[in-house]
Amino acid sequence: MDVSRIQEVLNEAVALARLNREGEPAAYIPELANVSLAMTSAAMTLCNGTCLIAGDAAQHRFTLQSVAKVILLAGMLEEKGEQQVFSWINAEPSGLPFSSAAQLDIFGPTPSNPLVNAGAIVLCSHLQGERQTRLAWLEQWAEKLLGGRVQIDARVFYSELQTGDRNRALAYLMKSNGVITGDITEVLHTYFYLCSMESNVMQASRMAMLLAHGGCDHTGNRILSERTVAIVTAIMATSGLYDESGMHLVRTGLPAKSGVSGLIVAVALGQAGIAVASPRINEKGGSVRGHIMLEHLSRELGWHFALRGKSETW
Repeated sequence: MDVSRIQEVLNEAVALARLNREGEPAAYIPELANVSLAMTSAAMTLCNGTCLIAGDAAQHRFTLQSVAKVILLAGMLEEKGEQQVFSWINAEPSGLPFSSAAQLDIFGPTPSNPLVNAGAIVLCSHLQGERQTRLAWLEQWAEKLLGGRVQIDARVFYSELQTGDRNRALAYLMKSNGVITGDITEVLHTYFYLCSMESNVMQASRMAMLLAHGGCDHTGNRILSERTVAIVTAIMATSGLYDESGMHLVRTGLPAKSGVSGLIVAVALGQAGIAVASPRINEKGGSVRGHIMLEHLSRELGWHFALRGKSETW
């Protein structure tokens, strides 16, 4: 498929999404409500390294929020191995909201998967060293996957520290069950720091491209093992959008991960990494315009994983 055609479809996706004004920003984190609701951006990094952008991509910055859980999971799998990681967490879809406490009862004291809040909090509790060592580990892995240095949005970070009582409740519940043994204040400091990493759709699409390209960058340099890629992409497919993961996969065939800042990253296997962002989210925490963009891209480019044989690879 010609790159110019892909760019055309990307532009169409943004234009179509901008017609929709449904959804609200994630005001339960007050600083996330202080954004321009008009911002709508998209980027696609093809497996040959070509990066295409559309909409407000050049100006639009946001915090990764739960999309950063992909960074945490990939880094832990690479360094600790899947046997160790899955002794701490499960890999089952919860079918429940991302901050649900009920899933800890349904699946036992161990979180259902690493992409819900409880699962990521547990993984943060297993990072070694003092605070600065843990934060440096997160930054190192973010830079490796995003392809550039990241900054922390201090206003969002402190907003989360002040209002993150739901996550504190999850953490203390897991500590009472013996799932977390460390200091909760330190664990949550690490978790909120992770979610407050700032990025853009170009960097985010590069991370998704690594998954689409089997763990290698466009030059063939291996960044992630094939096994880590397989695990992360599979969990994104089943659990990356929480209790709307199934319908998203039906409609797009693109394993994805959402964040309440309005970012969604998606993996077009063998084709490209995609990142779409707009701050109006639905009741399940997914960007309303982001969903519209991904559905249009999948349909027009034939990138549903079940139809992969119909399109060229990069």
